Amino acid sequence: MRTCTRTSCEASLSSTGSARGSFVSAKPDPGNIDASILIDTRAERTVRGKPGSKWLTTAFQSRNRMRERFGVSPLRIGYQPVAHIFEPERFTPDQRTYFTERGVWDDWWQRCRLSDQTDRSPSEDSAAPARGYLEVRL
Repeated sequence: MRTCTRTSCEASLSSTGSARGSFVSAKPDPGNIDASILIDTRAERTVRGKPGSKWLTTAFQSRNRMRERFGVSPLRIGYQPVAHIFEPERFTPDQRTYFTERGVWDDWWQRCRLSDQTDRSPSEDSAAPARGYLEVRL
């Protein structure tokens, strides 16, 4: 069994606007913040094509560009409000997609990155939930 420790939660925004600090990384200066952005797909469809809505697509086209410019790597998850979460037989295809995408990223953020692994991809050894993540609602 492997053990993973959570590093201190210390993050700040420098005067240049870049993110610095660490929440769950073993790196003292990870250089960026990964952010899972839940976009309400109903609202997205309503505003698509209207003035000021272009960021909904451009913000997620290049994670590298966003990381270089703002210090944030955004990951888009199409949010679906679902009242009947314990009745999966009633899920629409969009609701299934939402639960799959959200579940994948929830699992990934809770995994421990093993220090002796050269390949940081998900593995059985890293699968046990060993840490958390910070969730911010705006």
